[in-house]
Amino acid sequence: MKNLIDKSIQRWRSQRNRKMLQSPYSALYAFVGIGSHALQNLYPVLQYLEIRLKYICCKSPDKLALIERRFGVTATTSLDTVLNDSEVEGIFVCTSPQSHYDICTHVIESGKYLFVEKPPCQTLDQLERLTAADKKQLVMVGMQKRYSPLTQTLKKRLAKNEPINYTMSYHTGAYPEGNPFTDLFIHPLDLVLYLFGNAELKSVQQIDRNGTTTIQGLLSHGTAKGFIELSTAYSWTNPKEMLHVNTQAGEYRLEQMERLCFYPHPKRIAGIPLEKLGLFTNAEQTLIERNNFNPLAAGNQLYTQGFLSEIMAFADMVELSGANISPLSSMDTTYKLLSSLKQ
Repeated sequence: MKNLIDKSIQRWRSQRNRKMLQSPYSALYAFVGIGSHALQNLYPVLQYLEIRLKYICCKSPDKLALIERRFGVTATTSLDTVLNDSEVEGIFVCTSPQSHYDICTHVIESGKYLFVEKPPCQTLDQLERLTAADKKQLVMVGMQKRYSPLTQTLKKRLAKNEPINYTMSYHTGAYPEGNPFTDLFIHPLDLVLYLFGNAELKSVQQIDRNGTTTIQGLLSHGTAKGFIELSTAYSWTNPKEMLHVNTQAGEYRLEQMERLCFYPHPKRIAGIPLEKLGLFTNAEQTLIERNNFNPLAAGNQLYTQGFLSEIMAFADMVELSGANISPLSSMDTTYKLLSSLKQ
C-alpha cells in the first residue's frame, strides 16, 4: 500500500513539473524600458511565463551590452528597429510616465499589440487621442490591481452583497520626481471605479504642504458612497493602502493587496443587536491571504498584486485570441475623475 502511495506521489510531482516547464506562448515580443519598476516587477513575470523577448529597447547606449549579457536578447536604442521587425507581435512599454504617450502613439501606428504600464498618458485629451487611434483595440493598460485575486474575489462578493459605503486610504511618502495624480493616485481611484462603477465627485479638498499632496474626497457611485484619502504626506517605509467596504451583510477589509477579510454584521431582534445581549461573536473570516510560508507563485507579491495575471491576459490576447483585458477605453472614467480631482 505504501509503495502505491509513493508511486502516486512521484507521478503527481512529475506531472506538475512537466506542466511548469511547458509554456503556451511562442510569439516574439519586445520590451521598451529597463527601469527599476520593470526590472523588479515585470521582467521576472515574463521569465516565469517564458514569454520570449527578441528586443529590449532603452535610450542609454551604455546599457546595451549589459542588457544583452543579462537577458540574451538584442538591445537597441531604436524604437523604429523594433516596430519594423515583422517577427515581433507584441510590445511591452514601461518607461518614464511622461514618455508613454509618444511611444504608445508610434506603437499603435505600427499595428502591433501593445501593453503599456500605467499611466498610458498624462491627460484625458491624450487618452482620447490614443483611444481613437486604437481602432483594432490592440492596446492593454497595465492596471494590475484589477487582476489581483483579492480584487477579483471582492468584486464577486460585492455582486451578491450590495455595498453601502466605503473608505479608501492610500498613503505614501513625498514624490518629487513625478506627477502623484497619474503616477500614484491613479491606482486607488481606478480600483474603486472598477469595484463600484462610475462615480460623481461630491466634494474634494487638496492640501499641499512641504512638497506633499493630500486629496480628500467624497464620491457617489449611485447607491454606494465613498470617502477617499490619497496622500504623499506619509512614508515610503511604511506605506498604507486600505479599503473598508460596508454592506448589508457585513464589512470587507482589503489590506495592502495582501489580505481580504469579512466581518459579518450582528443580527438584531426587534431592532436590538444580539451583541448587546452577549449572543453574538464577531468572527473574522479570512477570504484570501498571501501565504508567507511556502515560496510558491500563488504566495508571491507579484501574483497577489496582479502582475502575473495581467501579463498572462496580454499574452493570451496576442496569441490565444481572446482575454479579459483593460483596454484604453476602460480608462476613460478614471481619467475623468483624475481631472475632476485636479480641478
